[in-house]
Amino acid sequence: MKSKHLAKADFLRQLRSLTVELYKLGDFTVTDPHRQLHEAKLDGFIDAGLLLKVCPREEMQQVIDACHMDVFGESRADRKKRITEEKATDDGDAITDWDSFDSPAFERSNK
Repeated sequence: MKSKHLAKADFLRQLRSLTVELYKLGDFTVTDPHRQLHEAKLDGFIDAGLLLKVCPREEMQQVIDACHMDVFGESRADRKKRITEEKATDDGDAITDWDSFDSPAFERSNK
């Protein structure tokens, strides 16, 4: 049986891998079913980690934020703001803020 420390390290390593794979498929604006499937897999992985208490939510979020920065070169908040502003300029309309769905399910369910 793994120690708690080793289990946590393995979990965070896999979380990082799954998150980078998801972000390489695109951001919240992508409607590709493959990305949606991968996002569901990542959400389930995160939920399992929370259920088993392998890692605190805050540490998971730090990994997710770091992966976003690595792949996109900007924070999640900055990217959300930039894309929302670009779309508003392109459309000339008010835009529904769908970026909240870019975050893992565990974040959305606790708001």
